[in-house]
Amino acid sequence: MTYSELKLFWRNKLESLYDQDECDQLFYLSCYHIKQWGRSRVLFEKDNTLTPEDEAAFSAILKPLLTYKPIQYIIGEAEFYQLKFKVDEDVLIPRPETEELVDWIVKDFMGKRNIKVLDIGTGSGCIAISLAKNLIHPEVFAIDVSSRALTVAKINAQELHAEVQMLQADILEMHDAVLDEQFNIIVSNPPYITKEETPSLRHNVLGFEPHSALFVTNNDPLQFYKAIAEFALHNLQQGGTLYFETHEDYHQQVMELLKEKGFLDITSKKDLQNKPRFVRAHLV
Repeated sequence: MTYSELKLFWRNKLESLYDQDECDQLFYLSCYHIKQWGRSRVLFEKDNTLTPEDEAAFSAILKPLLTYKPIQYIIGEAEFYQLKFKVDEDVLIPRPETEELVDWIVKDFMGKRNIKVLDIGTGSGCIAISLAKNLIHPEVFAIDVSSRALTVAKINAQELHAEVQMLQADILEMHDAVLDEQFNIIVSNPPYITKEETPSLRHNVLGFEPHSALFVTNNDPLQFYKAIAEFALHNLQQGGTLYFETHEDYHQQVMELLKEKGFLDITSKKDLQNKPRFVRAHLV
C-alpha cells in the first residue's frame, strides 16, 4: 500500500465518525508521529510503499480511532503553544482555544518580570508550563484536585524544563482561604458542563476525557467560577488580574458574577471562531 492509498483507506474507515477534513488531519498527525513527516513530505512520498513495520504502526493508531479514542491519547502527546505535552486519560486534551488564553496573558505581561502566577485546575499543566516558559522569570504555581493529573503535569514540567510549584488541592474547599503567597495573575479553565448537557458531547470527549475536569458537581455551570472569584478576592495582589476561559453560553453570566464580586475593568474576548470565550478582570 502506498501513502496515497493509505490516506484514502483511512478516509473510508473513519468517514462515519469524522468529516473528511478531520480524517485527513488524523492521518497527517499519524504520519508526523510515526515518520516525523510534515504534510509536504507526505505529499512527496505519496507514491512510495509502506514497509510492513509502518503498516503495523498506522494500524495500531487506526484501530482505537475507530472506537472514538482521541488520537492525542493514542500517541500520548498533544501540541500546545509550540510545546509538546504528555497526555493520557487522567487529563483533558489541551485545546487551541486555551492557547489563545495563554497568548492573551503573555501579551498583557510582555516585558514584565518576576510575575507570580497561579493556575487553578492545571490538568496536564499546559497553561502553567506555557506561562513559565514565556514570561520573564515568573514564579508559577499550579493546583489540581486530581493527584493523577498532577503526576502528568509534573512529568511535563520536568521534560519541558519549566519551574512550576504544584499542589493537590480542591478549590471548592479553599475558596475563602488566604494563602501566604499573593499573586499577580490567577488563571483558570474550570469545569462548567452540567449533566443535562451530556447528550450534546461528542463520543471522543464523553467516553475518554476525565469527567472531573468536565462536569460541575452541583449542576451549576458557575460553581467553579464563583469559588475561584471568591478565592481571587483574598489572594490576588492589589492590581492583580484574573483570567477565565468560559463556555460561550455562560460567558455573560461569568462577567456579571465578577462585577457583583467587585472586580473592575472586566473585559471580554472572542476566540478565533468569534465566540465569546475569555474574560479578564482586575482587582483594585
